Amino acid sequence: MPTKAELTHYRLQAMLREHSFSDLEYLGDFPDQGHTYRIGEHEVPVEWIDELDSCEDEDESDTV
Repeated sequence: MPTKAELTHYRLQAMLREHSFSDLEYLGDFPDQGHTYRIGEHEVPVEWIDELDSCEDEDESDTV
């Protein structure tokens, strides 16, 4: 059974495949940190990520 960190890594990889982010980059799987991402200016091991939230812009044509 995958760990929470592995599931977060899989979700981030899917997001990176499907979308382009200027502030999110996969840096690699480091022996001392595991899967690590650049988020903004910070290098963050996936184990430090508690949750992923979606922040989508609403298209004005979708609002009433």
